[in-house]
Amino acid sequence: MQQLFAPALALHIACGLAAVAAGLAPILTRKGSRLHRLSGRVFVVLMGVMLAAAWLMTALHFNAYFTALSATASLGLFSGYRVLRRKRPDRDPGQRATTLDWIATLAVVAIGGWVLTLLLAGDSDAPRAPAVALVWGAFLMGGWDLWRFARPGDWPFSPDLWTYEHLMKMLGAYGAVLSAFSGNFLTFLPTPWSQLWPTLLFQPMAVIWIAALAIRRRRTWSLA
Repeated sequence: MQQLFAPALALHIACGLAAVAAGLAPILTRKGSRLHRLSGRVFVVLMGVMLAAAWLMTALHFNAYFTALSATASLGLFSGYRVLRRKRPDRDPGQRATTLDWIATLAVVAIGGWVLTLLLAGDSDAPRAPAVALVWGAFLMGGWDLWRFARPGDWPFSPDLWTYEHLMKMLGAYGAVLSAFSGNFLTFLPTPWSQLWPTLLFQPMAVIWIAALAIRRRRTWSLA
């Protein structure tokens, strides 16, 4: 099994570097356009392969930080893509969360709890601040999804909620891969900021972007 680590690492790095570059296209292109959808699919595939390699390496050589990073990025990517098929769960029961959605979300929350326990007990030499931030992100995202799964039509549901979820989660997934890239290659930045700055950048960006979309759509409705 140890012989798998080197090729998994090479695949992980190659797909990660490609995802850092490819992830810019969905951000910069017009939402809903053909180029946006195509570049988004490319990003999802690259991230999926990269994360599969990351989980294999985690199984071979455990590291709390990379486990938390893989878990948070996996949930962001998975849920951000799956929400495109859950646009109106209030109207269509077929668009509600499936067993796969529940299992994936609960697994990430459980992994986050395990990693947090290790960090608090001092049983890991992983960088504490970035790892705790990632676990916190997994808890927030997982808790949100579990609420949405259980109560698909309740607060804060709106017809456009899927758009905001997709934006927040995919930006989170891109921030996670950029965090790994920065921590490994932008070594001139001090730790833990070399790993934290993508999170500090993309989370506020997502909130501001969502607020701008909500305001614009409310104005559109008021003029209709």
